[in-house]
Amino acid sequence: MKRKLIRAGLMALFCISVFSGASFAKDIVLRLSDHDVLGGLKGQIGTFWFNEIEKQTGGKVKIKAYWGGTLFSAEEQLKALSDGVVDIAAIYPDFYPKQLPLFGAFWLFPKGPENWENIRWIYKESISRIPEFDRELKEAGVKILLMENGLPMSYMARYPITSLKDIKGKKWRAGDRWNLKLLENQGAVAISVPWGDCYMALETGTVDGIVSNYDGMHRQKFDEPAKNILAGKAIGWSQPMFYCINQEKWDSIPKDLQEGILKATEITEKAFGDMYNGEFNRIVEAEKKAGCTVNFYSPEDVDSWADEKCLEGLREIFCTELQDDGIENSREMLKQMKAIIDEGIAKEK
Repeated sequence: MKRKLIRAGLMALFCISVFSGASFAKDIVLRLSDHDVLGGLKGQIGTFWFNEIEKQTGGKVKIKAYWGGTLFSAEEQLKALSDGVVDIAAIYPDFYPKQLPLFGAFWLFPKGPENWENIRWIYKESISRIPEFDRELKEAGVKILLMENGLPMSYMARYPITSLKDIKGKKWRAGDRWNLKLLENQGAVAISVPWGDCYMALETGTVDGIVSNYDGMHRQKFDEPAKNILAGKAIGWSQPMFYCINQEKWDSIPKDLQEGILKATEITEKAFGDMYNGEFNRIVEAEKKAGCTVNFYSPEDVDSWADEKCLEGLREIFCTELQDDGIENSREMLKQMKAIIDEGIAKEK
């Protein structure tokens, strides 16, 4: 009788563990690698998200974050994540033109909505409606958990600048091939300089100005040697940034905790709008206080930068290169993206 009672008790415990899922699961600590430093907009959304994950999972899931490239550089993040060396990593697609080439298409649509909720809508709809994006991620063995972005494209110069007309004939740096082409289309002398060398390039006059995301340039203090700023929100930092998780790691997490993580993500992405606007305004005020001159680009500047004739040529180059790599339907994909982006812009009217 005693053995029967013990056996029955063990069977009951087994059934409870099976049907209650994660109720007996140990706490999960997810290792996260980020090449950016803990600060500014990235630090705000990261810290908010980590805390929200703990809250929504009842403290059963925690994030152990390694910032500032402590574990891996930006170029190494995707491989480390795919190999399962880390569980979560900050992924910026531009660093992986071979593994995530289709995400480069976002650069070919620089004009976008100004509000984060509509920018986010464009990202989610594009990835949802265009299966090629999901295919690239699956081939890399990763899953997007959180979408974010840098502040919009802005222009910092060593000399006075009130419109994009003022960059003609000057030496300007951009960080990718498409924005270098857009600089050339404005009549600038486009120069490629490594990000880490930009401060010195400005200080020595190697370049006259730099175009990049507003918060990144301010964080690097480029507005010390380049005190003339042309800022705004309609020329977007077009390409999304992600926190991705290793797919196998994600599949190993109990379903109830997955749901908690996804709920935390939804809350965080919605809260990012206030962070986004707040950081933009904070930087403007900080620069003015530091003696910088901050001007804002006009609708005419936006249309000039997003010159459709130039962009059509760049999109054709993009599609031809993908076709050479065996990707056949990129032109149709770009048509879908354009329709989605136009819809996102229309949401603000």
